[in-house]
Parts: sequence; C-alpha cells; structure tokens
Amino acid sequence: MSRVRMYFLVEGFSEENLVNRMLMPHLANFGIDCYALKVTTQRDKRAGAIFKGGGRSYGKIRNDLEKLISQWRKKTDVWITSLFDVYDLPLDFPARTESLKIRDDYAKVSALESAWEADIRILEAHRFIPHLQLHEFETLLFSKIEALNTLFIEEAKAVQQLAASVVEFQNPEYINHTEHGAPSKRIISFIPLYQRYKRDDQSGAINVLEVIGLPWIRERCPHFNGWLTKLEKLPRHQL
Repeated sequence: MSRVRMYFLVEGFSEENLVNRMLMPHLANFGIDCYALKVTTQRDKRAGAIFKGGGRSYGKIRNDLEKLISQWRKKTDVWITSLFDVYDLPLDFPARTESLKIRDDYAKVSALESAWEADIRILEAHRFIPHLQLHEFETLLFSKIEALNTLFIEEAKAVQQLAASVVEFQNPEYINHTEHGAPSKRIISFIPLYQRYKRDDQSGAINVLEVIGLPWIRERCPHFNGWLTKLEKLPRHQL
C-alpha cells in the first residue's frame, strides 16, 4: 500500500503531543506518516522570532493553512487536518456566531467544521479534513478520568469527586464548554495542581492519555473516533 503524508495543524503543545505520541504510531499502521505543526500566533521581526501555539485568531490559523495548502496543493499523497478546541474558538471563526444558536453539541461542531471546510475550499484545498475537538483537549481525559490517579497519586479522593461530578453526561464530549464547566476548568476546580501541569509541564495530560489508550478514548468519544476513522480510511479511498 502506498503511503500518504498527513499534516496536523494544531492549537498547542498538548495537541502536538497527542499527534506525536499516540496518533503518529497508530496511523503509521494505516500507511499514514504524520507531522504536527503548531499554529503561528506571533512574529517578532526585530528579534527574528516566531511564537507557536494557541488559536485566538482565525486569521492566523487560516494563514498557516494557506501556506500548507500552497506548498502541497499539487501533491495527491498529502492531506491536511486540524486539532483545535470548540471551547473558546476565535470570534472570527467561520459560522461561530450562527453556531451559538444550535443546542445539540454534535450538530454544532458539524456546522462549524462544514463552515471551515467551505472557507478553506476557496483556496482549492481538496484534501483538507477539518476537525474541532468537543469541547477541548481535556475532554479526552474524561474518557477514563480515574487515570488521573497515575499523575496525581495523592489526589485519589479529588479524582473520585471529579468523576462523580460528570456522571450526568452521556459521554465526555457532552461536558459543557461554559467558563467554569469546561473539562479543564472542572479538573482544576478539584485538582488545582493541574493548572501548573497545563502551564509548565505539557507532558502530564498525554501521559494520562497513554494510560487510558486510544481504544477506550475512541469508544467514549464518538466525534473524535469519527475523525480518526476517516483518517484511517484515506489510503484505501484515495490511492
């Protein structure tokens, strides 16, 4: 089977870790070579520095996508996808305002991804697969939140309370994205130390996800699973 290249434009270090440490070895089995690229957030021309990570401006996300598309447009073995949170999307993101009126989470993310694909299609991007994480990266941790015990070995009671606080949700992707109800905010409210890990040690979350494993994450997170399934099938469909 011929191999394809998949470029992941991602929001930050956590997403980059997920691609490099979990998705890359998994998708290699499907003939896909993965490359993670953090979105450019700032350029300091005087210092000659480029800052990566974070997606507070859709214009910057689109600019990076346009460069990737321009570079690889004529290569039929190159695909581009994304990994950004629905939570706190940039105000100028396609269909963001309209999506606020959609109550169902899966219909909302589908509308956002479709609007994004339509916007990028103008650039003749025929091999762009948009993906937005419901609702943020930490959602994946809730697929088996007890695994946090491997990172916070002295917080067993807090982890237990955290797990009990989300039993009302059908699956982790339904955990809301309000200011205090977002997955990361919920973890921090029970385990304040997670804030330091999120800020200073970007490997903490991915260590936990590796303990959980992709099969269990996919079973508990249907939108994430659908995206990964689509990527797995690309070589068979296109080559």
